[in-house]
Amino acid sequence: MTDRTNSHVAHDHDAGRPRVSVLVPTFNVEPYLEAALDSLINQTMEDLEIVCVDDGSTDSSPEILARYAEAHSDRLKVVTQSNAGYGVAMNVALRHATGEYIGILEPDDVVRPGMFETLWQAGHDHDLDIVKADYLRFRGRGESRTEVIVPCANNSSAYGEVIDPSERLAIFRYPMNTWCGVYRRQFLIDNDIWHHETPGASYQDNGFFFQTMCQARRVMYINEVFYENRRDNPNSSVKSTGKADVALQEYDWIREWLLEHPSLAEKFTGVYGLKRWHNIDFTMKRLAPGIRREFCRMVSDVLKKDAERGVLVQSAFGVGEWNRVQWIMRDPDEYYYQHEAARVKVSVVMPVYNGMPHLEECLASLRDQSLRDFEVILVDDGSTDGSYEVLRDFAESDAYDRVILLSQEHQGAGAARNLGLEQAQGEYVAFLDADDVFDKGMLGRAYGKAKADRANICVFRSRNLDSMTGKTSPIKHAVKIDKLPKARPFAGMHINDNPFFNFVGWPWDKLFLRTYLLNTGLRFQPLTSTNDAYFVYSALLLCDRITILDEELISHRRNVATSISNSTSKSPDNAYRALLAIRDQLELSGIYPQLQRKFVNYALHLLLWHLNNLPEEAREDFYSTLQSEWFPELGVSDKPLDFFTQPKERATLGMMRYSQEHGSGSYWDIAFLQTGPGRAAQAERDRSAWDDANTESEAAETIRRLERVVAQRDAKIEQIRNSESWRVGHAIVAAPRSILNIFGRQGGQSNGR
Repeated sequence: MTDRTNSHVAHDHDAGRPRVSVLVPTFNVEPYLEAALDSLINQTMEDLEIVCVDDGSTDSSPEILARYAEAHSDRLKVVTQSNAGYGVAMNVALRHATGEYIGILEPDDVVRPGMFETLWQAGHDHDLDIVKADYLRFRGRGESRTEVIVPCANNSSAYGEVIDPSERLAIFRYPMNTWCGVYRRQFLIDNDIWHHETPGASYQDNGFFFQTMCQARRVMYINEVFYENRRDNPNSSVKSTGKADVALQEYDWIREWLLEHPSLAEKFTGVYGLKRWHNIDFTMKRLAPGIRREFCRMVSDVLKKDAERGVLVQSAFGVGEWNRVQWIMRDPDEYYYQHEAARVKVSVVMPVYNGMPHLEECLASLRDQSLRDFEVILVDDGSTDGSYEVLRDFAESDAYDRVILLSQEHQGAGAARNLGLEQAQGEYVAFLDADDVFDKGMLGRAYGKAKADRANICVFRSRNLDSMTGKTSPIKHAVKIDKLPKARPFAGMHINDNPFFNFVGWPWDKLFLRTYLLNTGLRFQPLTSTNDAYFVYSALLLCDRITILDEELISHRRNVATSISNSTSKSPDNAYRALLAIRDQLELSGIYPQLQRKFVNYALHLLLWHLNNLPEEAREDFYSTLQSEWFPELGVSDKPLDFFTQPKERATLGMMRYSQEHGSGSYWDIAFLQTGPGRAAQAERDRSAWDDANTESEAAETIRRLERVVAQRDAKIEQIRNSESWRVGHAIVAAPRSILNIFGRQGGQSNGR
């Protein structure tokens, strides 16, 4: 190490060499490389050398470098090598550099024009080993670009002062980034400072930082922004999640280097332990949830060995930091579950398939949430309408680095939600739709209620948002609070009324405890429609701690052609498959006998809803399958009519059975009998009365469309009149109408049971 006094001596610049050499290690950065090189070419400092090392790129980066080298041969040179990693590339570049000071530019970043002239001047005037300046982190582009200025010094009094790090150890808490400054080349050579040559491009700057800061005696921080650091390159090392062992190995190497320099070890051992912990904490946040627990165990073993070596010095740590170090050493599993697993309060999982034009409004309402400790996992399900680009811009522009963007071939919302759940690390999970709008306090209010009641599921109220008119109205049937137990929380099996009619089987108005989902193993069915019914109802009925937040917090958009809920006609049997899965789960859990009547009523309700929401041409086949296969399998066919609690559905089933026995057995018998000649206008007038008389779920509302079928299909009526069922005579018409009247009157006395 060079021994220099603190006396300031400004050295004259050697006119035979560049003032600054900028090192540019390059590997597969074609989308960003030209901007990076242009920012160097446009520097105000003319006496600038640019040393680029192509580390075996397989994209067009080599061609871009060659083009710039030819155009700027007086100051830009390119060294080519097989892929060996960031550390090797940096060392090769340093060996080719001739400048008085050394700068670094990551090839997906840019620098402002005056950076190297300003930093060189400060270094030259004050005979500095290192000069660092504030920098800017940015995401996105154009109007979606967001920026955050990061001070290079945590204490404003440090700016403009010449500092000896050995006398002010607090500066080891300043940002570690090596690229926001310049380093006197002779200082690096005299002290044999190089990057650690490990594979890949992660953490090698840690060793370089530690070597330079331990051996420098003259360091200055400048309160001006020059360097712009990109945070939205998905291939950047800062996005890597599988290199936990590399992070630990880098600090093993630093420790060994420190022990080889006893005079430095005596002074800097404490800050070594501190920086090791800072790196562990930083790495923990970047890791995929699935490997965090194992990383905690690895860290525990590493820190125990460091403690035995005497390189963990309590006085170097803050109180909270030291307590966490002791905690993870004592019990890494406990640390994981009580600290790391609770970092994120809510994980938002959002499947997106062709979500335009409402996607941007939806995402804006998500960004504006008052809760900050949440993550967003966006799963593009093979969109073809530009949704992916909107999602990408949203992810890039999030200032809090909370967004994970995943993509898959089109498989449906169920598969997309499952993929998102695999990545979730929040304490609670919200499954939201990409065309809805969320109140600012939605996540915070729901999370607060769930935590207060220690609930596994929190359900809140919602409203409809009509895409055509913009008007909103409460969704009263989404959660029927007056039918639920008064205690909070309560168990799903303690609901006396029919839980299938007290909740709607969609997930977006509910918050789920993630460990509850993991413990039960519940996942969405990989169906294109009705993929949420099994998941939601199983979760509710197996749950022993459900709470209710009596507040409207979400606007659910209706009349959207690309909505998840509008894909019923493409796979009409999905409802049946969902019902089978629900029944299997209830039987497996041993609770089906208690819920049989409620389930069979729901099965009838759901299948009739789907029947009447299919295109006309698909209804006859669906109806036939209902009668011959699905009703018998689900236990509908062998139940007496008084087994069924919903008046309209009970009457419809009665007519279906009468048609089977005395008519053609066709769907159009039922359509005709429910409407009848001359009744369409009356049915329209009676619609409000039906709305008041029936409190079943919103799905039942669409069943009432049967009241208007014949009026809209005169040709079909004529066909029915000529059918065998019509020729039987008035008995067929009169009797079912009598049934409808009788059951309608009886059902009016029923309270949805």
